[in-house]
Amino acid sequence: MPAGTKAMTQAPNLKQADVHAPTLDLIQVVVIEDMREVREGLAALINGTRGFKCTGSYYSMEAALSGLDSQAPDVILTDIGLPGMSGIRGTEILHDRFPEVPILALTIYDSDNQVFDALCAGASGYLLKNTAPARLLESIREAVDGGAPMSPEVAR
Repeated sequence: MPAGTKAMTQAPNLKQADVHAPTLDLIQVVVIEDMREVREGLAALINGTRGFKCTGSYYSMEAALSGLDSQAPDVILTDIGLPGMSGIRGTEILHDRFPEVPILALTIYDSDNQVFDALCAGASGYLLKNTAPARLLESIREAVDGGAPMSPEVAR
């Protein structure tokens, strides 16, 4: 057998996780947002973009916590100013339940305290709602790939 033939004829030794990595399949996103127009707009953006799928859309943290079962999404986008349980408290619970899932705070609040509290609660990134749609999608992918996306206004 010529040199290198064996390597070319055998399948690569891929672990199951490698085969189903989010960057190879659809990135499954859950959205938690109390404003219906924003929630539906985010779901439409995500579902209308190749490589992304909104697998859950919730108006409150309580609804998300009861609706999310053991099937974890690839990333969670959450507002922090939610009615009832705050997004920050919910981030703590979601982070405990799904420690491997990046959680991105998507909010209007840019105060240092809010950013700090969200990151301490387990958020992987912090984005302002005025983030351009293309940048939001890049940030989702960045978080799934292990990054920590931040809006420039809060990264300072």
